[in-house]
This record gives sequence, structure tokens and C-alpha cells, in this order.
Amino acid sequence: MSKKHLIDRINTQFGENLNAGNTCFSSINKSKQVWWANIHLSKFADEVHLLLAGTGHFLWVTLPKDFVHNLSETFKIREDKNAVDLEISADKDSRYLIDVKSGGTGFDFRKYVREEVGY
Repeated sequence: MSKKHLIDRINTQFGENLNAGNTCFSSINKSKQVWWANIHLSKFADEVHLLLAGTGHFLWVTLPKDFVHNLSETFKIREDKNAVDLEISADKDSRYLIDVKSGGTGFDFRKYVREEVGY
């Protein structure tokens, strides 16, 4: 499913207001069991939604405004893109939903999962 289809589905099914500006989409990387994303720092001024596509389902993660005290102390920042650089483990046997990016702090996204939705 595409990002647009997932956004439309959530907005219809849950009465939300997700859009391309407040939502990041990621599929599991083919070479490594992670969801990878670069999210511009400016997007964190408001709530950020992550749609993490798996096989037959996706996870909807909502990161509230100010969910961490300091982004640069919690996540690796790509200075060249002015973006949070995430690698979230998709491996259910090892560090599932933990940021495993080198230079990050191992942030746990599990408590921010709003829904697991089947396709």
C-alpha cells in the first residue's frame, strides 16, 4: 500500500487528519530488518506520524509534540539534511521498535504505537 492510501485509510477509519506534511512512511529495508527514515527537524514542531509498513500490516506510530526533551540528544541528526536519522528495528526477535541507528540512544517507539492495521 502507498503512503497516500494508508493516510486516506487512517483518516477515514479513525477520523484523523494525517497528511503528507505530518506523516512519514517507511517499508522494511531489503538489506537490513529496519524501517529507515529522515524526518526534517521542522516537522517536530507539531505531532509526527510514522507509518511503518510490514508484511500484511502496518504500524501507525504517533509522536506527540515535545515527546522528547531534546531531539539532538535522543537521535542522530543528519546535519546535511537537518533531519532526524532513524533506523527502527523491524526484527521481532531483536530490539523490535528500538532506534538502532549508530549515534542514537536506542529510543523505544513501542509506547507510541497507536494501531497495528492489517492490509
